[in-house]
Amino acid sequence: MDCPVSAQYQPALSRFSVPNQHRILRYLAGLAARQYADTTLSAVVTALNALIRHLPGRRQGVLTDDIMRTTAQDITDFITAAQSAGLAPTTINTKLSILTSFFEHLREEGQMTHQPVLRRRHRLLTPTVLPKPIPDTALIAFFQVIDSVRDRLIFLLMLRCGLRVSEVCALAWDAIDLSAGTVRITRGKGQVDRIVYFSPDVTQALQVWRHHHTPGRYLFPSRMRTKDHLSRSQINVLMDQYLGAAGLTRHYSPHCLRHYADSRTMPRQGVICAWKSRPDNELYGALTDTNAA
Repeated sequence: MDCPVSAQYQPALSRFSVPNQHRILRYLAGLAARQYADTTLSAVVTALNALIRHLPGRRQGVLTDDIMRTTAQDITDFITAAQSAGLAPTTINTKLSILTSFFEHLREEGQMTHQPVLRRRHRLLTPTVLPKPIPDTALIAFFQVIDSVRDRLIFLLMLRCGLRVSEVCALAWDAIDLSAGTVRITRGKGQVDRIVYFSPDVTQALQVWRHHHTPGRYLFPSRMRTKDHLSRSQINVLMDQYLGAAGLTRHYSPHCLRHYADSRTMPRQGVICAWKSRPDNELYGALTDTNAA
């Protein structure tokens, strides 16, 4: 199969037999043709690799040779091993949903006669919790220890503009309009485009970063040869490092910054405007300190 999808994802499918690779790549090509995001396609590859990785050795060999021989017991063993490895129930359920769709595709194609993922048997119960925004005191401490222009801008975009981690990772310079004070998010979650307004501190941080940054397509290019831009995992690591440096013992994910923005946004002509309605002087000062290099 010679297509962009094959070139992008085939290396990550190297553990699978050639016939299996062709099945998976055809499924990915179909998703791409239906305008599914690259992150969705990557999630399919990750879920399939996770399935194999968490199975007993003998079954790993069977399924890497022929994924259509997956059984309900394989899915049960996958769940048990994933829980032992510390995966959260929501993460496991997400992977199960991805696997369900993949196997359903094989059934519709006439390549499988059964669906190995059984909803009543395999779906994990998960609590429904409210978003956990980061408190102002913790937020101030967090930003005060960030000594990198790039990293400050990364987290400001989530905090002030409500951008998702994946959106920050892949943000390109041509999506930025400094004169209008906006950023365009193309094909965001649910394939929805939107325009987001900057706050003054984001504009200032963008200008400083553009002065320091080597020209290129992405705001945050990766130093790894195999990656064009930063990954979610790299930003998660940065978050953990700064939380530790700030002496914050409670764990917060980068998504908590987006929840903070969501709780302090106000509508402006139907477009999200991520300014705080009542800025706190101490917080504003901590966020706008862009003297760090």
